[in-house]
Amino acid sequence: MRKPRLASRPPLTDAPIFLRRAARDAFCRNAFLWGVGNSFVNSTFVIYFLTALVPNASNSAALGTAIAWTVAAPRLIGLLRLLTPAAIGWVGGRKRLCVSCALLAPTLLLALPFGAPFFERLATSRDGGLNLAFFLIGAIWAIHHLAEYVATTALWSWMGDVVTPASRLLFFARRERRLLLGKIVGVAGVGVFTYLQRSPRFSSEPFATDAWRVALPLLGVIFLIASVFPLFRAPEICVERSSNASVFNRLRQMFAPLRSPSFLTLVLFGSALQAVLGFTQAPQYYFRTSVFQLSLFASLTATALINTGQWSTASFAARFVARRRSPTACFIALSGVALGLLAYAFAPTNAWIISFVAALFWIAWVVVNIALNNEITKRSEPSERSAFVAFYFAATALAFGLSSMLGGWNFDRVRALADELQTPDRVVVYCRCVFLSGAALLTLAPTLLLAFRPVDRRDDAD
Repeated sequence: MRKPRLASRPPLTDAPIFLRRAARDAFCRNAFLWGVGNSFVNSTFVIYFLTALVPNASNSAALGTAIAWTVAAPRLIGLLRLLTPAAIGWVGGRKRLCVSCALLAPTLLLALPFGAPFFERLATSRDGGLNLAFFLIGAIWAIHHLAEYVATTALWSWMGDVVTPASRLLFFARRERRLLLGKIVGVAGVGVFTYLQRSPRFSSEPFATDAWRVALPLLGVIFLIASVFPLFRAPEICVERSSNASVFNRLRQMFAPLRSPSFLTLVLFGSALQAVLGFTQAPQYYFRTSVFQLSLFASLTATALINTGQWSTASFAARFVARRRSPTACFIALSGVALGLLAYAFAPTNAWIISFVAALFWIAWVVVNIALNNEITKRSEPSERSAFVAFYFAATALAFGLSSMLGGWNFDRVRALADELQTPDRVVVYCRCVFLSGAALLTLAPTLLLAFRPVDRRDDAD
């Protein structure tokens, strides 16, 4: 009989409490530092990076598709995270895989700041150069996210064994608060940097114009790498057992979630949410930059408002989810998020304040995050948790990616038709219709949770 590749450790209940506490503290410190780094290199930064490549005299019809590609490409390549359970066996443990990929992901981002001159020359060199520059940036962004996704999948499986059912919701709330606090600090840093860059003190410097393209990702890389060090000190406690490492058994483990109807219902719910959010990406960015005339600084301020609100309400959100069933908690929270889309749908032109009004409603998303985090852990098999986590995030990422691409393509067709008919208001009307439809679908999505099978009473008690 083939010898197991992964050595078994003491089960969770036999592990000393100080080891579990040390691991939970390490996960929270990792979340804080990762949140800071992610704020410097988030999607907003990449979108403005893409927009900067468009010549001033050009109104590129491909910009919507480029935005959709940048948002969708990481989700599409994220399907490869289904190989994470097998990769854990090949590498020899979840901790080793998580740490390795978490170090690889930020180093790939260095290609953006140091490759900026190349991308600019390519964008203005010849026909098709701009689209090629868009594609290369999206590809770098996607490969970075693939390494990050694999690290996150291994981390979630790792955390699932560390956290006891009784402390699950409180831990997720605590980690969510640390993550949001890190994002607040990072967004504040970006805001200060942007303000100083635009001040007269730096306007005469030739470096000042493009400083944000180099400094922001460099700072992000530093914090993302720093976020890995707390994981070095976190004990793994227990490892998923693998009695046979054959290809057949690896594939069987990869698709184990298909045998759990309750978990598949959760996947359907998450995919529906991501599909709605993905389709609205291009209209949202268009509204912020073209209709509301929001600058990068104002966009980051609105993001900071969301993160601050979610951070301050995370503990309440955990108690709210604990007192109610998931369908009820998600229905109330998503109704609030839907009001944010309705604010966009009925907003007058140049009403920049609407972005902040919508942000107040989007704070409710923290309830959805905590509820889903708890349900993913609760409804996954402990012996195959990495496969369940990988399957959930791969399916929801695919839904987001495909809907983002479809939304971006459709948005560009509407823009082209509006230019041909010389009816620019047609684009705004289309965006408003998308927001109205998205709000209605978000409100109806929690009905999918009613198909959940009853779960074990002991899990309900946590």
